[in-house]
Amino acid sequence: MATTAIHDGRLVIEFTAWERIFTWQRRFEVPLGAIREVRRERHPFLTLHGVRIAGAEMAGIGKAGIWMGRRGRQLVAVRSGRAAVWIVTEGYGEVLVTAPDDVIAALAAVVT
Repeated sequence: MATTAIHDGRLVIEFTAWERIFTWQRRFEVPLGAIREVRRERHPFLTLHGVRIAGAEMAGIGKAGIWMGRRGRQLVAVRSGRAAVWIVTEGYGEVLVTAPDDVIAALAAVVT
């Protein structure tokens, strides 16, 4: 599972080794001021939209990669059976990543 944290006014996501292969990124950072919307997703597999450009889907286990749709680019790293956070940013696309509840709550507090 990717490590999600808030450091120095930025959301920082560090991807695991297998997620790096599919997302093409080791680390993703976005300023908290660029985050427009945050939503906790109990069933993150249903939130995805568009076509997978890069990545993998392992039935019942997880999804990781980059999806493209009408709303733009979506960076994804989710695991089955775990809550995720869906983040809409300005200029950085959308992010859907498995995250602990405390990080999701902190992000929601920043946006509201």
